[in-house]
Amino acid sequence: MLSFPEIIIIILVFALFSFTSLRKKSFDKKGIIIGILIGLITIFFGLMTSVGGLTAFLFMTYFLIIGELSTKYGAKKRKEKHETRTTGNVLGNSLAAVIALGLNFPLGFFAVISAALADTMSSEIGMLSKKKPLLITNFQEVETGTDGGITVLGSISAFIGAGLIALMYYALYSSVFFAGIILFAGLIGSFADSILGALFERKGKLSNTLVNFIATSIAVIISVIIAG
Repeated sequence: MLSFPEIIIIILVFALFSFTSLRKKSFDKKGIIIGILIGLITIFFGLMTSVGGLTAFLFMTYFLIIGELSTKYGAKKRKEKHETRTTGNVLGNSLAAVIALGLNFPLGFFAVISAALADTMSSEIGMLSKKKPLLITNFQEVETGTDGGITVLGSISAFIGAGLIALMYYALYSSVFFAGIILFAGLIGSFADSILGALFERKGKLSNTLVNFIATSIAVIISVIIAG
């Protein structure tokens, strides 16, 4: 069960998320509702596992904050308007995490968040690269913003994103081994996203939501294989 202070923290986070999203138009109304539902389900499943409801929720919140800061920073540097996130954005980045937690595989939950943040940071920061991206499938130069395009800056950003989740995990659980798995799985998930983007999303065969979901699911599978 959640303690009273934990419930207050969760309510405050939901309220701040909703108010800020509406004011800044970073999420549309449906995206906000789905985001809150995902948060509630995460708390419920977290309570059923060793992670704990508040811890699972705070990891999701941590991802959201760092991801939003990366998006705003990238948009500001590119002098573009912040894209309003939709239901698809929310589900694509969080559904696999909820499923992993519901199946009582906490490591997979953390691996998904690692992959999602790595992908978000690589996309948003990578587009600031002064060099044109290379398509991950054939390493030919493509236009900035092309699905499946990668840059050195974007790859470094992906490492930082996955590393931030791994470091937070280590700070809580003091396991170098599992933190390493989370870092590695996150990076693989991020690169899988680029490959799927180049092969399918760029050609209109898969939506961004499905690409994100499949890529984060791959992160779960990688963590399962390594952890045994």
